[in-house]
Order: sequence, then structure tokens, then C-alpha cells
Amino acid sequence: MTAAPYPYSYGPPPTPPPADPGAVFRLFAAILGVLAAALVIVGSFLPQTSFEQVVDDKTESSQTVSAWSRSFAVEPTGEAKKFYDQTHVARYGIPLTAASVVLLAGAGLALAGARRSAGPGLRSGARTALIAGAAGVTAAVWMLGIDVSATLTYETDEGTVKSHYTTGIGFWLLVGGGIVALLALVSAALAGRQAPAAPAAAGPPPGPYQQPSRPYPVPPQQQYAQPYQGYPPSQPFPAQAPQTGPQAPPAYGGPPSQPFPAQQPGDPYGGATQAQPHPAQQEPTEPNYQLPPLHPPNT
Repeated sequence: MTAAPYPYSYGPPPTPPPADPGAVFRLFAAILGVLAAALVIVGSFLPQTSFEQVVDDKTESSQTVSAWSRSFAVEPTGEAKKFYDQTHVARYGIPLTAASVVLLAGAGLALAGARRSAGPGLRSGARTALIAGAAGVTAAVWMLGIDVSATLTYETDEGTVKSHYTTGIGFWLLVGGGIVALLALVSAALAGRQAPAAPAAAGPPPGPYQQPSRPYPVPPQQQYAQPYQGYPPSQPFPAQAPQTGPQAPPAYGGPPSQPFPAQQPGDPYGGATQAQPHPAQQEPTEPNYQLPPLHPPNT
């Protein structure tokens, strides 16, 4: 069984991607967004205000108003009934629900973007949807709160006609959802912060990676024995004296070399016209051996 090769044999391992500084804020904003959307959607169907009109200590009309419609506990009569049949309440449920849907979509994208394999586009889209949905919910709840605050000023308690206005559980759920949506908006905004860049080191820009070279193993040097004591140290070979002028070839004791016959100075054509003797024709030789007799003598 052979070991697997090192995956980065030609360079250093790649630098891991920097940690996303906004991951925690984005996840926190997603959780707050889900909670805010749930509070707003449920609260929009519950009574936000209640109205009761008393004439001569007798309840003439009693109604509750939500973000979508009104309902009567005591039906009005006469002109009041005709008036209510031709009018409707301010339907804050439409912007509240639309903003809550966007907020839920942003929360879903943020939860999906919490995976390591998620790309930057998914995370950026989640942050944008969270900011848009949370801002829409906060603005819608703010407008509804102003309307309810104005309605409560119609309270009268004079004479024989009395009008009482109170807030319902739906209003408080909407206020709580708006506060949670505001917190989600802040968290989503903080999720867009960039990680601080590391200070650049002084010096030239880094070049390509070079793997450090390893020196070849050197065999241990042999320690030669020192000369015996009393002997003079060896002297280097004496250098030869420099020679000037043409140098004669060394004599080896043999006859001087002769020029090739074809290159003798007396032949201007290099020996091409000189007749060469024909080699003497030799007589063929026969083998010199004797055959044994055909009939050897009887001995």
C-alpha cells in the first residue's frame, strides 16, 4: 500500500479564504426576521382597536377593527349602519403582509447562505432581502401606530353620548413585530461589513514561491595521517621557467619522418604521373600433403 502523494508538491498550500465577518449578524438577522414576520402576520388578523358608543347608558354600537376589516359586537341601526356599509377600514394588512413575505424570503436565503458552499451572490441577496423586508415591516407598523394614536384621541366622556377607544392584542403584536424587524434591519446592515485588511509588509512585492533547495549529502572527509615527526614537509613541484621563441620538437631517438612519395617537392602533380611498378605475379601454390594408400599392406 503506497501513501498518497502530497497534494501541494509544487508550492505552498493555498491560503484559506478569510472568515466572513458578517456571517453571525446575517444569521441573527434571519432568526429575527422569521420572528418579526410571524408576529406581524398573526397580529394583522387580530383586533388592533375597539370602539364602543354609549347613549344614555345604553350601548348603541360596538366594533373591533383589525388591519383587514371591522366586525360588530352590537350592530348599528339607521344612518350609522348605512354609513358603515359604504366604508372600510385602512387595510394595513396589505403592506404588512407584503413586507413580511420579503422578510421571510431574506431569512430563507440567509439560512441557505450559512453553508460553506454558498457563494457571495447568495449571501448578498439574502442581506438585501432582509434589509428591504425589515425596513418595509418597520415602516408599515410605524404608520399603523400613528393611525391608532390618532384614533385614541376621539375618546369622549361628556353628556349622554360617550365614546370609548381601546387597543387590542393585535396592535401590541404588531408593535412587537415592528421592534423585532428594526433589530433585524440593524443586524442585516452590520452583516455587510468588510473584514479589515491586513497591513502590508514593507519591502518588495513577493515573487513566485521557490521551494528551498536541500544540499546534497557530503561524505565525511577522511583524515589523512600526518607525516612522521622529523621529516621535512613536502615541497610543491618547481614551476618550469617560461620559454620564448619557437620550440623544437622533442627528440625521441628515431629517424626523422619523410614526406609521402606523392607529396615530394620534385613532383608538381603530386605523384599522379609517376609510373608505379606492377606487383609481381606469383605462382599458385598447391597443397603439400599425402593421401593414405588405398590398399594398406598386410602386416
